[in-house]
Amino acid sequence: MRYVDYIIVGGGISGSVLSYTLMKYGASVHVFDLPAENQSSRVAAGLWNPIVLKRLKKVWMADEMIANLHEVYPDMESWTGASFFEPLPLRRVFHNPGEQNQWMELTDNPGFKPYLNDEIHPTPPNIIAQHGSAMTKATGRVHVNAMTEGVRKALVKLDAYTEGRFDWDLVQPHSEGISYGDIAAHSIISCEGMQLATGQAQHNVAGFAPVKGEVLKVELPVSLEKECIHQGHFMLGEADNQASVGATYAWDGFDKGPTPEKRAELEEHIQKVWDSEYSVTDHLSGIRPASKDRRPLIGPHPDKENTWVFNGMGSRAVLMAPYLAQVLAEHLLYGAPLIEECLPQRFA
Repeated sequence: MRYVDYIIVGGGISGSVLSYTLMKYGASVHVFDLPAENQSSRVAAGLWNPIVLKRLKKVWMADEMIANLHEVYPDMESWTGASFFEPLPLRRVFHNPGEQNQWMELTDNPGFKPYLNDEIHPTPPNIIAQHGSAMTKATGRVHVNAMTEGVRKALVKLDAYTEGRFDWDLVQPHSEGISYGDIAAHSIISCEGMQLATGQAQHNVAGFAPVKGEVLKVELPVSLEKECIHQGHFMLGEADNQASVGATYAWDGFDKGPTPEKRAELEEHIQKVWDSEYSVTDHLSGIRPASKDRRPLIGPHPDKENTWVFNGMGSRAVLMAPYLAQVLAEHLLYGAPLIEECLPQRFA
């Protein structure tokens, strides 16, 4: 029998960040994952931003999360040897003078000043806009697939990773806490993301309100370079004159995959904001594990002993996961308090 401190189920954004964080604190882990099922992580653009650009509001606990994020991801790059952390200003295009004025007013607000640049810029070539644009600060991108693959390879080297479906029915009580096959652990932590949010896991947690998102990959006649242009949807420059355009929102149709309706929505957006040619090269969809009150679900499982939930971050997992992983790790190892408004039992 092998002994570890924690079994982690799921190796997407949340599971990858949490496994690294627990090991940084000195705990041992074993991760079970089926990479092909990490739908939202595989499709995610990986953008992080403490400001809701559409409404110019700060994200919940943005200051704490940003401070933690800029430390954790570079450390994870050093640990894995992978390159995936990319600080990147986001360009907010203004639709009218009122939006421009609101932005400039917020740049004098101490709560927004660290995140909003106070200069108005012309928009890049081929972008249709009449009222200029401005850039964010302290924002960027995590290349999610490179990050999760880097973590997977690092865990494999440590014999701390199993690629395969975790069967919750095989979990047994043990003097250490629980056992699963030939592994005993203090606890299991569910990072199953979409599977748990849509009721496809073998256990249930109330409070999810999953959101389906779709993204187009397009080829352009010119490169957007490292631009991410936000005009309701984002248009994100990729290598080789490629760009990602997204993302949409839907609260049903989880089993349909990419849909003609959302492709039409995204193409209509491109035609409004882009004055040159483009061709669609791919159309992807994923399901974000959001919660009903838009707060993550972090804490003890409401029904299962020695089981924890680390989930429910929706479209902001890249932003939220480093800080929330620290909160959970310090609770498990040192008894530090959890965030009460994130406890899963609030929906029980």
